[in-house]
Amino acid sequence: MTDPVIRKIRKEDLENGFLTTLDSLRKTSDIDKNKAEEIFEKINSNPDYLIAIAEMDGKVVGSTTLLIEQKFIHKGGLVGHIEDVVVDKNFQGQKIGEKIMKYLLETAKNEGCYKTILDCADDVKPFYEKLGFKQVANELRFDHV
Repeated sequence: MTDPVIRKIRKEDLENGFLTTLDSLRKTSDIDKNKAEEIFEKINSNPDYLIAIAEMDGKVVGSTTLLIEQKFIHKGGLVGHIEDVVVDKNFQGQKIGEKIMKYLLETAKNEGCYKTILDCADDVKPFYEKLGFKQVANELRFDHV
């Protein structure tokens, strides 16, 4: 088995496993191709929005999103927000998620973020704590739908 290549998403990844990998979070692979490309172009045009993917043998098997928020506090400091950490069910347990996370944490650091935060369910807390995350607060959520 080869090690995954961790890199920024490219448009061709939409049809090369990215959308089906997201199915492990929520059904995504049935999105209209034109809509998927429209979303990709919007995300790709924002330098503060990065989707990293893990590629093995030419196929996307994992991905994670990093959003960078500019603050007024901390003298205009930057905060990284991690979302949608996912590894294809067929490739879990191979440290792919860890490799993508380390890539994004290094990216956030290099971009000047003073902290990086994420929300997660209790059952995956040990995964993030192993990477150095600490529980600081509780998430509250308001659903608009």
